[in-house]
Amino acid sequence: MDLQDDDIFLHLSHRPRHILNGVISVDESTELASTTIQRDSLLGRLDKLPLEVLHEFLSYLDLQSLWRLSRVFLRGKAVVEFLHEYRKLAKFAAHTFKILKQARIVGLYSVSTLYAAFYSKRCISCGAYGAFLFLLSAKRCCFACLVDNQSLWMILLLLVRECFGLTKQQVKALPVMWSIPGKLSSVKAAKELALKVHRLLEELATIYPLDSWNLPTHKMDKFIWYRQAPLDLLSQDPLTIPDANIRPLDEFCGMGSIPFPSLLSGRGSTEPEQGLWCRGCEFTYKECAIEEMDYITLSRLVPPYYRAWSKADFLQHAKHCHSAAAVISQKWIGST
Repeated sequence: MDLQDDDIFLHLSHRPRHILNGVISVDESTELASTTIQRDSLLGRLDKLPLEVLHEFLSYLDLQSLWRLSRVFLRGKAVVEFLHEYRKLAKFAAHTFKILKQARIVGLYSVSTLYAAFYSKRCISCGAYGAFLFLLSAKRCCFACLVDNQSLWMILLLLVRECFGLTKQQVKALPVMWSIPGKLSSVKAAKELALKVHRLLEELATIYPLDSWNLPTHKMDKFIWYRQAPLDLLSQDPLTIPDANIRPLDEFCGMGSIPFPSLLSGRGSTEPEQGLWCRGCEFTYKECAIEEMDYITLSRLVPPYYRAWSKADFLQHAKHCHSAAAVISQKWIGST
């Protein structure tokens, strides 16, 4: 069957609700609210700078400071809203600003940092297409790594201190976001801080051993996985790691990530991409699962059905997808 691009995008691709609902839900149609100017004034010494220099300076200012500047001075509002990076993000990813504000981390990143993520596409963990933004690093991630790579798990600050032997003062150095369960940081950030404090994991294990006499089994299992979190790019697909199926449940999975568009340079497109998932892989995966094929073998034969693709990569993938023709013939449309 000769697959046409329009049929591939319309009938084979979709954005599955069960995956999008697995991260912080957002309204991607959100627009930035207009700001009220407190006084009509100039920017003082900043007004003496050439506009190009001023924009370069503002692009490295954290979002909290940038917004304050736009609210106080009429000139500041005009300069900020004319900033190229800010205008792009406000147009295509305004929901990101809202979530950062709600999580109380709007002061963590500059507009240039978010803009760099907007123009990237690779998951920070495995290198595949990342349809989500990990809020405590402002880097892209994929759903598979959110589930299977414990360095992207979220952890309560109280557990950080207990697991990694850190004091209340020391954990203040961690990036922290607010959520319904409480203050959360990432396992990767917590482990990196622990290594700075204790230098070696062996030293941590000696000073703060995980004792089954003092810890419930479920907590000790989690602490073991936290301490073993990889800090570098994974060397293989997370779903082919032998222990992926026996890891303890991450009850905060997805609570530190949001859907995030990408504008891929060099493709002649001015519209951002949101990531596409394959109905064909989902169909094949379920059919093989019915036959009780083991998980690791299955993941090697079929790209995981919750893996997202860019549009260009999806067209290439469709040529090799086992069930593409069968699924397209069903004429499915929309999210599932």
